[in-house]
Amino acid sequence: MVTETEGSARRAGFGTGWLVPVGIVAGAIGMLVVALVVGGGRPRPAPDGLPDPGMLTGWGLPAAKLAMDLSAVGTVGSLLFGVLAPSRGGTLDTAAARAVRGASGWAWAWAVSTVLTLVFTLSDFLGAPVTRLDYQNTLAGFISQVSQGRALAVVILLTVILAATARNVGTLNGAALLVVLALAAALPPALTGHSAQAADHDLATSSLLVHIVAVTVWVGGLAALAVYGRLSKPAMRGAARRFSTVALWCFVAAAASGLVNAWVGLAGIDNLVTTRYGWLVIGKVVAVGVLGWFGWRQRQVLLPKLERGEAGAFRRFALCEAAVMAATVGLAVALARTPTPSPEEVTRTSTAEALIGYAVPPVSGMRLLTSWRLDLLVVLVAVVAVVMYVRGVLKLRARGVHWPVGRTIAWVGGVGVAVVVLCGGIGTYAPAMFSAHMVQHMTLTMLSPILLAMAAPVTLALRALPAARRTTSRGGAENASPEDDDRGDRGLREWILVVLHSRVVKLVTHPVVALAFYIVSLYAFYFSPLFVAAMRSHSAHLLMSVHFLAVGALYFWPIIGLDPMPRLLPPLGRMLMLFASLPFHAFFGVIVMTSTTVIGAEWYATLKLPWLDPLNDQNLGGGIAWATAEIPALVVLGVVFAQWVRADTREARRLDRRADAGQDDQLAEYNAMLAKLAAKDRRRPHSSSG
Repeated sequence: MVTETEGSARRAGFGTGWLVPVGIVAGAIGMLVVALVVGGGRPRPAPDGLPDPGMLTGWGLPAAKLAMDLSAVGTVGSLLFGVLAPSRGGTLDTAAARAVRGASGWAWAWAVSTVLTLVFTLSDFLGAPVTRLDYQNTLAGFISQVSQGRALAVVILLTVILAATARNVGTLNGAALLVVLALAAALPPALTGHSAQAADHDLATSSLLVHIVAVTVWVGGLAALAVYGRLSKPAMRGAARRFSTVALWCFVAAAASGLVNAWVGLAGIDNLVTTRYGWLVIGKVVAVGVLGWFGWRQRQVLLPKLERGEAGAFRRFALCEAAVMAATVGLAVALARTPTPSPEEVTRTSTAEALIGYAVPPVSGMRLLTSWRLDLLVVLVAVVAVVMYVRGVLKLRARGVHWPVGRTIAWVGGVGVAVVVLCGGIGTYAPAMFSAHMVQHMTLTMLSPILLAMAAPVTLALRALPAARRTTSRGGAENASPEDDDRGDRGLREWILVVLHSRVVKLVTHPVVALAFYIVSLYAFYFSPLFVAAMRSHSAHLLMSVHFLAVGALYFWPIIGLDPMPRLLPPLGRMLMLFASLPFHAFFGVIVMTSTTVIGAEWYATLKLPWLDPLNDQNLGGGIAWATAEIPALVVLGVVFAQWVRADTREARRLDRRADAGQDDQLAEYNAMLAKLAAKDRRRPHSSSG
């Protein structure tokens, strides 16, 4: 039996509704062609005597990349709709399940377009037409030895996994995991393009990562609302309400990252109006401004109409916005193929500048204080973290709930010190100096996680976030039964609870596992090729920083013990867990401090910094690791001891109150025991003496 909703879903999937997406894609292709012609990036025959991949590769490569981007947008948007739409607890409703199944088709298109991109990229790399390539002897080497080939191969693998699994996913948890996987699949090509080799490639890489995630979520989410929202008005209202907040953050991130990328690519404000690349940048800025107006009007006018049941106006407006977004994606692809104002030809004064992306002058105290390189990704995450925390505190105050000021200070401090060591002088010299890197490591694994754990962010979120509306499968709360406890809409608060109670969190927060991660990662990172890999790539360096922070948080979170967690350790257990890591940290510091072999010697030899002695600097770094491990441990020890004392004081006060009320159970049981012993003693016959 087919329900009305399912029937409308089928009509939406196979009727004239497909004409609109086809028109949007055609508009994106048209914008791509126009931008390539205007910007000078259109393919031209190579001069005589030079390798020529041919016109098919010249036009096919940007077209395949556009197909990749649009398929990625469709995949992420479909999955995001499934997560944001109202659900019955952990089970997807009809419209959400349809969207997630639709993501499978988008993922197959993504995989196919990536294969075409791989073929055209190989043709462009070798300078030979696709019809004359010896794929048997060149394709495997291109994938294994060239970063662009490896990145595209990873995308193909991930998209095939997405396509194969999305059709069978029917739960919120599964859809959320697929969203993360889809976003991960969108990132590898960005790490191997022009931004990864250009001057200031650290800034360009971070801003491009932010830009890709923000645009993919923004465009994909809006397109999914327009396509899948017609299947169910309640699903569209719920998804649109939640996506509105996500879209606002994506707009801010996309605009900021786009400006940074444009600044790096232009290599000077004069090139904005004097070069064709600058003309395309102006066009993209205008397009983003138009999209900002669309978003403002959507929030102010159309969302209230949607809440009143006027879904048609919202869908039509969303389709217009999606068309502008798709054209902007085509413009962005053309911009990536357009010759920039020669940032790659900027004269490098040293090998270190060519490898790191910026000059590294001799270190001094003043340079450590003043050498700032703001990383857009780090700054954006820090701003969001502080804003969300402060917003939660203000919500509690508005309800008359007290929140300790010290916790807010701890949160701002934890975020602040992470920004300082990643973007300040320490972060500037960390890729070139082992000692600066070790300061960064110790801060991210010890000081920052301790402060963040003392801020109790999970407790704040659970208190400040509203609970989602509860529904049951039988139509009302009055029919609810124990098995219906998880059958309700899932908001951010419910997602936090799901994560807290997941098996993965229970495993990684187990004292033994958390301690093992904390210790093993320290030795495994520095005494393996991972250290050099993290130094060579800015994206790998960012991943390393996230790993340090995550390992430190997993270790200190149960020790501080302010937030709810799967298992609560007693104060003595927390102290034992704290002391267990100290010998391993001290031993690591001694090894590094006394070593006569340079860790990552090939990296420092390639940098060729004349003012730096790598071995002496490494010994200094070992001393820093040995000395700084004790101070945070003493701070945490003091915090745990103070919590222990306060807990004992509270327990004593509770017992005193019960005793004053005549409700001291332990005292009553003790008196009863004495009375029984006395009664037995009286009944016992006394033996006569003499």
